[in-house]
Amino acid sequence: MKHSTNFRFAATILFSVLCLLGLNACRTSNNTATINNTGVTDGVGKSSTVGDSSRIVCIGTANTETVYALGAGARLVGVDNSSGEYLQETANLPKVGPRTTLSAEGILSLKPTLVILNTDSGPPQIFDQLKTSGVAVLALPADYTIERVKTKVRTIARALGFEAKGEDLLNSIERDISEVDKLLQGVRAKPQVMFIGRGPNMPNATMSGQGTTIDEMIRLAGGVNPMNDFTGFREMTDEAVVAAQPDIILMTEKSFERSGGTDGVLKFPGFVLTPAGKNRRIVAVSDVYFQGFGPGVGRAVHELALKFYPELKDKNVDGANSGNTTRFFVGERK
Repeated sequence: MKHSTNFRFAATILFSVLCLLGLNACRTSNNTATINNTGVTDGVGKSSTVGDSSRIVCIGTANTETVYALGAGARLVGVDNSSGEYLQETANLPKVGPRTTLSAEGILSLKPTLVILNTDSGPPQIFDQLKTSGVAVLALPADYTIERVKTKVRTIARALGFEAKGEDLLNSIERDISEVDKLLQGVRAKPQVMFIGRGPNMPNATMSGQGTTIDEMIRLAGGVNPMNDFTGFREMTDEAVVAAQPDIILMTEKSFERSGGTDGVLKFPGFVLTPAGKNRRIVAVSDVYFQGFGPGVGRAVHELALKFYPELKDKNVDGANSGNTTRFFVGERK
């Protein structure tokens, strides 16, 4: 009886140790890169080999969001300033500066094995400087469409060895966008949605034209951007506001706060002469909505569509807000 008890005790200890080892192995597989010389194609069509992704410096909020969504956040050793500002998970990580004025020396001081950034990062020489140092560089497309989002997610997932998780994220994006399409079926009159931005210490507000993340988000969410005669951003004028006759004024939460809330926005020249001003229709959303498309874009579009069409909130859409594995990291509305 004593030998039997000792055997059971020893077996229990051995089983516990094996379980702990298995758990640790699972944790390691998520956060430690495999040296597998993965071949990927970057944003300019060039082949690139990622041999070691154990230490990542990530530039661009959407790219950083993707790394976290894949479960590889523990590999990050540094991020750009925007990622640091908008993604709470990066609070304790070193910041390497704004994405357009990066320093190769600052990035390399963190001893990365992989740098992920977009093709519009800068200055232009940063790419050659990093590659010359021997660090693997993954340059991703800078244009923002749903298809490009999926390409970027798939590329990062492959580079980090998370292909299966990457496909899960892609499926989640497609499911969310499909839900929005169903939600908007039958909608005939699309609102004219004018985006107004106001950065810190900016005396004048800006408007979004075509070819921006904001323009694409408005379109995907069932709105129409009336500022269709220019690309990028321009300083706002009262003539442009009155001519556009927007039904909705779209702003980020920070711009909304800087402008003094609804009453402050309605003091902007021309706004009181528009349907949006008369009806006080100002939609403020999390700033990260427009920081670059990441794996949470489908959910963001869904939330934005419901802000444009609040009467559709009770519309039954199969799967809406259920089974969604995509996480939108900042500004998440409950």
